[in-house]
Amino acid sequence: MDTQLLKLAVIAATVATMVLAGASNGALAVGDEGTKSSNPMSGDKDAEKAGRTVYRSKCAYCHGLRANGRGRGLPNSADLRKYKKGYTHFIKTVKEGYKTMPPWGAAGEISDDAIAQVGAYLETLAKRNANWADPVEESENAPSDLLILASTTSEPTEPKAYEVHIGHILTGLPGTPGDVGLATILEEELAIAQAHAGYAAADLEDWANIQLHTHHVRHAVDPAAETSGQGPGLGYGIVKAADGIVQHMEFSRGSADASESAKIHSVHVITAARNIAAWARLIVDRCGQIIGGASPVSSAFYAEENLEQLGWILNGHDANGDGTISWEEGEGGLAQVKAHLSYIE
Repeated sequence: MDTQLLKLAVIAATVATMVLAGASNGALAVGDEGTKSSNPMSGDKDAEKAGRTVYRSKCAYCHGLRANGRGRGLPNSADLRKYKKGYTHFIKTVKEGYKTMPPWGAAGEISDDAIAQVGAYLETLAKRNANWADPVEESENAPSDLLILASTTSEPTEPKAYEVHIGHILTGLPGTPGDVGLATILEEELAIAQAHAGYAAADLEDWANIQLHTHHVRHAVDPAAETSGQGPGLGYGIVKAADGIVQHMEFSRGSADASESAKIHSVHVITAARNIAAWARLIVDRCGQIIGGASPVSSAFYAEENLEQLGWILNGHDANGDGTISWEEGEGGLAQVKAHLSYIE
């Protein structure tokens, strides 16, 4: 009997050790196939949504909108749907870079939280046998062979035409400041315009201050309309960026290979981008009235309207007062543009 009890004790201890090893590894169950992840944000829907945005902004140019390695940047970029080196390797590679891949984390381009969010998003795209769980014993000298070089058994494939135009909106377009995507430059110019509209509206009795910052607002919204030719904007403008989004979204949906989701959501993106362009042009006209000699009372009123409409450009506007903001005419803004771009496959 004592021998039998001893055997049972050994078995129990072994099982406990295995359970503790799994717990110390931090692996979380992910997906229907019971795969594991050591990412603390794994399965978090908000993290996945945020990660999709970061991925499309920073990673899709090389790795493709679908993370299948079919981007427009470096050749032979990895198919991240099949990633299987564990979460710690993923962090290390994103932070430190690998071969021709830049060290996004070390450069301050992507925060630690954003890296985890991107990982959580990539897990939603994972193929069978993908692995995001760290091994129980992580080797300090293990090579970080994650991202750039894909399997040599497959040839790189050109992105589809409709994806190229979406890439111009989301990831990069030659001719923009820094060759960033149209949505990115729009957001950057918008931040500048909002800041100076806020300065203009901070003291509505200071007419000179209103006029000064109205020049700056106009430069960020449409530098071609700014008579001084100078300002804090990046030289591209909200108007041009919004018009560009409309143009490239029309190119995308008109492509022979356009997916069904591209055809559907292109209507939504185009409508919201046209709203942005229309509001931006109203702001430019209002700036012209302030600068052109509107009375102090009218200038104060226009300055407040500019600040309000710049908020519409960012978040959209509940035009019909139903408590929601849709993509539709008069309502959708940049938030709706981004949302419907993210729905395209």
